[in-house]
Amino acid sequence: MLRRLALTAAAFSAPGIAATILSERLIRPRIFYSGPWHPDPPDAVGWPYEEARIYTADGLELQGWFFRRQPATEAPSPTLLFMHGTSYNASDMWVTEERAQAFHEFLSRIRCNFLVFDYRGFGPNPGTATEEGTYTDAAAALAWLYARPSVEPATIFYYGFSLGTGIAAGLAVREPPRGLILRAPFTSVRDVAVGRYPKIRTAFALAPWLPLTNYDTLRKIRRYDGPLLVMHGDSDTTVPEYMGQQIFEAAPGPKRYVAFPNSGHSDISADLVVPPITQFVDDVLTGAIHSPASSLTPA
Repeated sequence: MLRRLALTAAAFSAPGIAATILSERLIRPRIFYSGPWHPDPPDAVGWPYEEARIYTADGLELQGWFFRRQPATEAPSPTLLFMHGTSYNASDMWVTEERAQAFHEFLSRIRCNFLVFDYRGFGPNPGTATEEGTYTDAAAALAWLYARPSVEPATIFYYGFSLGTGIAAGLAVREPPRGLILRAPFTSVRDVAVGRYPKIRTAFALAPWLPLTNYDTLRKIRRYDGPLLVMHGDSDTTVPEYMGQQIFEAAPGPKRYVAFPNSGHSDISADLVVPPITQFVDDVLTGAIHSPASSLTPA
């Protein structure tokens, strides 16, 4: 209690406020940089889609795209709610012919409905991105899926990549999914910052409340006891693999870990990504995931 009061007093002192403002100015633009927006709809993907107009609890309208499993089945198909990483917009998935073809290949093999959306301040969306705001945006995207008669809520899986893993983990604690898929997850923004800029360690030691925008995924995953799939490239220089391993070890529920050999952060083909996802989804829906936790390495 005394330590908490001391930290609160330090944070609200003049130096504490100055350190907080400087930290957020340095870190937030690096977390929430969305890159140039490409307004073209996903026609180039060659896949049936529907534009999703997503309305947040605080009154923002977000853009998303819903891709229905093909061929359609009579029974509701499982659905992946995808949360993308920083420097990405949803439309980046089909901005070039090569990416459009790769995304088509992914959709054709994943055997799931797929919803991708942009956070506030990303793409054409209004507002300014914040950590809490992205959780609100993800909850709104989930509500959009809940409202669709063709989507079975009990078969919705969250799939987060990079920044999106922090958002997906936060949503999973608030609204547990049928299963959680994290690709290239980080333990926290603080840990990533210290890893990239070791000199900042001293500043953070003097101001342990920083950064305010932190996405403490490691703490959140300890509170999620549902099925978990963690995937990570073993040569990832953006988010080092040991962070994915720490997330996996901290999760209390049934879990699987997949290491992608000789793979970095985003240069991973559908040939590697799709099989563990489809196996995980199938095993969760059939109950096989409740076997002992396993570690998998694609050939």
